[in-house]
Amino acid sequence: MKKESIFDNRTFLMVLSVIMAFLAWLFVSMDSNDTKGKTITGVTVDMQEVDESIGKLGLSTISTEQIKVSVRVEGVVYDIGNLTASDIRVYPDISKVTTAGMHTVELKGEIRDSSKDVTIQEITPSSVQIKFDSLQTKTLDIKAKLSGYSAPDDYLIRDVSVSPSTVQITGPAEDISRISQCVVEKDIDEELTSSYSETLPLKFLDVDGNELELKYVVSDVTEARVTIPILKKKVVPVRLDFMNVPDGFQVDRLKFTLSNEEIEVAGPAESIDKYKEIPLGQIDIKSLELGKTETFEVKLPTGFVNTQNIQSVLVQFDSEGMIEKQFNVDNIIIQNVPLNYEAESMTQEITNVRIIGPKDVVEGMVAGDIVATIDLQESSSVSSGQVELPVKISVPKKSQVWAVGDYRAIVSISETTVGSPTESTTETDS
Repeated sequence: MKKESIFDNRTFLMVLSVIMAFLAWLFVSMDSNDTKGKTITGVTVDMQEVDESIGKLGLSTISTEQIKVSVRVEGVVYDIGNLTASDIRVYPDISKVTTAGMHTVELKGEIRDSSKDVTIQEITPSSVQIKFDSLQTKTLDIKAKLSGYSAPDDYLIRDVSVSPSTVQITGPAEDISRISQCVVEKDIDEELTSSYSETLPLKFLDVDGNELELKYVVSDVTEARVTIPILKKKVVPVRLDFMNVPDGFQVDRLKFTLSNEEIEVAGPAESIDKYKEIPLGQIDIKSLELGKTETFEVKLPTGFVNTQNIQSVLVQFDSEGMIEKQFNVDNIIIQNVPLNYEAESMTQEITNVRIIGPKDVVEGMVAGDIVATIDLQESSSVSSGQVELPVKISVPKKSQVWAVGDYRAIVSISETTVGSPTESTTETDS
């Protein structure tokens, strides 16, 4: 018969399990009160109070990156078991900092939850170097330093433009004082026949032209776009126009002297080839007197350049062989009388009408050669009563003479009975 083992006894096994569980609880309880150490890495140094305190001295903390340290702690197991970097506050002791410059400051630490039975034993590194200085802000022009480019002789290179044209920098007063200028640089090494544009990084130079390493300086922009306008040149004739030209008058037979008959201009290649002439403006025949000189401003399309800087052109009327003579004109015609209206000139004679033309033609003229026309269609409104209206002077049979000056006449306008015959044109004989 096989002998029964004590481990086959259920009662024994139950009692043994209870005893072992008690011993395990007792072991854990005793061990949790033990003091153990732990190193926590990646703890960020808190600079908030530093910035507030140092600001009272008119200084700022000059730093471009976060400072992280390792912290050795000791405490009971159940308090340090889940301790992380966020549970620890490490901060610089700046109580001895009173001036600007680079300072070595001691690091101190504390457990954020004061109820935990944990102490800080060591902070590595135990101190850090921090730069303190007063901050300054300065605005600089951005200058373009471009080289190696050219253009053919029939092209014009204009001034380089930079966008944005300025940069605002902020940093330690010591660093800001070292900056002499801000530039964008490039050696293009190319012959250009069209405008060139590129975005380039900013560089900050000292007074000797050396590029500076500015670790603690920040700027509102880091690059700028440079543009080199390239324009094509072309010589273009000027054009003179006329207004208030009498019917049949041959303008092309008038003789003028222009201070510049053509002007060199430059513009975008795609536009300049289509640009055929420069319109100066209009000469009013009614104001064209013997020996008169007119001045016209030279106006070019947007984006074009007057390469010779000719700002105006003088136009002088050649009056050689021309004379002026005055006439009293009584041949007054009223045109375009509206339907159901009739009109009559109250002015019987237009006096002292000045006529200019070739000497042989003007000397052979009589007052009957001249017609004074009042066109009611050119009036802004027609109403009954007497109205003063402009008079147009013409010499129908003399193509090379014209009247100078403005003339007016009084016209009586009245409505007619509906249905009665009216004339569209009324001639008043003297």
